[in-house]
Amino acid sequence: MKNLFIRKPDDMHIHLRRGEVLTNVLLFTSNIFTRAVVMGNLQKPIITAKNVISYRMEILKQAPKFKPIMSIMLVNSTTAEIVKNAYLAGAKALKLIPENTSINSTDGVSLIDLEKFYPVLKTAQELGMIFSGHWELNRHPLKEFIPELKREVAAISYLEKLIHDIPGLKIVVEHISTKEMIEFIKRAPKNVAATLTAHHAVLTIDDVMDKNGKIVNPYNYCKPVPKSDNDRKAVIEAMTSGNPKFFFGSDSAPHLIVKKESLKPPPGIFSAPVALPLLCQIFKTNKALDKLEKFASEFGAKFYGLELNKEKIEITRREWIVPSQHADIRIFMGGEKLSWSVV
Repeated sequence: MKNLFIRKPDDMHIHLRRGEVLTNVLLFTSNIFTRAVVMGNLQKPIITAKNVISYRMEILKQAPKFKPIMSIMLVNSTTAEIVKNAYLAGAKALKLIPENTSINSTDGVSLIDLEKFYPVLKTAQELGMIFSGHWELNRHPLKEFIPELKREVAAISYLEKLIHDIPGLKIVVEHISTKEMIEFIKRAPKNVAATLTAHHAVLTIDDVMDKNGKIVNPYNYCKPVPKSDNDRKAVIEAMTSGNPKFFFGSDSAPHLIVKKESLKPPPGIFSAPVALPLLCQIFKTNKALDKLEKFASEFGAKFYGLELNKEKIEITRREWIVPSQHADIRIFMGGEKLSWSVV
């Protein structure tokens, strides 16, 4: 097969930043993907209707034909009224990043305290909003620290309780990275789904940290961190299975080189420039190219209640070397060879 035509895809989880970084990275997404779920954990987070409107306008000014799917962050000051107003302003998702589990999440709601926000979540359910969650627990109720490799699995019991307590809430568990979470999603009710990234299908923890937990490659450092090779294989199995509970979200998260090479590098991988070619390579290697379109272009849209994209995109079998960087931002897999290219 030399050329592949699929329905134009959607990226159901992405970080676009603001200002100059947004300008430099947006076209890598808007030229390939019709829509993307844009996360709002910015330095000044998206927490109100006014924030939603302002951020959407900034994105559309750069890419007028692009269709950003806006989100609002669940923080300690979020109320049901705030969620209602954000929904009326166009927010489709309510996003949880628990406190201090990722970038710009110091005011995020802890999983331990999530029950206090059930009135807010029930409002989201009534409105038909998606509850989009970064499910990691970084400390136990007694404040015992949880190692990074175990945080996603430690969060499963809190997710299970939420599903039981608010059974009608549509939940997307973002960028899952462990076999245990994948198996949980498979047996969860139909209103619970998950996004999978390309980088969790190619990286293991050995590509990120040494055995003492020291980061040895900051450009592969993300949250949640990649796990074991068995976990990586479970991610591939889920994404190529044809199960509609799993769909694509790149979690592309650009950071300037100077920050990634600092003593405390921020988590985040800038994968947008290679997202679709890398997916093609993964699906081809695993003899599942016939399932790529559903994973990248259909399952996510259907779960979000969106019409399927009508436009097609062409991907060709052509080797190319990924550039190492763009505008002072290192590109994931920079310098490596990919065998598929978007026409």
